Amino acid sequence: MKVKRLKHSKRVMSFYEKNFQFRKPYNILLDGTFCQAALKGKVDILVQVGKYLGGEIQVATTHCALRECFKMGPILSGAHKILKKFKRHKCGHENAALDAAACFSSMVGEGNPEHYIIATQDTEFRKQLRDIPGIPLMYLSACTLFLESPSYKSRDQAEESFLRQDLLTDYEKVRVVQSVYTIHCLYM
Repeated sequence: MKVKRLKHSKRVMSFYEKNFQFRKPYNILLDGTFCQAALKGKVDILVQVGKYLGGEIQVATTHCALRECFKMGPILSGAHKILKKFKRHKCGHENAALDAAACFSSMVGEGNPEHYIIATQDTEFRKQLRDIPGIPLMYLSACTLFLESPSYKSRDQAEESFLRQDLLTDYEKVRVVQSVYTIHCLYM
């Protein structure tokens, strides 16, 4: 694994840790397309993703993603076997199965309160998730893991929250008020 990519992943995860309260172990949601790409590229998901993110990880999937792989039949049978090995998060769709994209979207919701990293090969789904701030996206390209840079929505929300912070201490606030008062008295 190249040092440049490791630095990039460390920088991206540092951004999410500082601005969206991500903590180790990172929660990663996998879908069937990511597992199929990992199978084709002979990528050991647990080992490679753990090395790439530089820490502990908890890899999981949902019942809906498993059902979607099963329904695809022999095309994704290997991916289905890989997905079955991982922990299953309860998505609330046990009775009415959704496709993996809709299921993951509902689990992430607005603001990603469970701090999931979504690992998928579906480009349309990744494009849809970029509109929600605070969601790191991971994909495979030519047997290589990539963690996308934070989306513009994530960066904008991080900048807004930084600007809303109160950066002055109480003592500094008192000193500013006193300085304004003395300047006002001098020029009046």
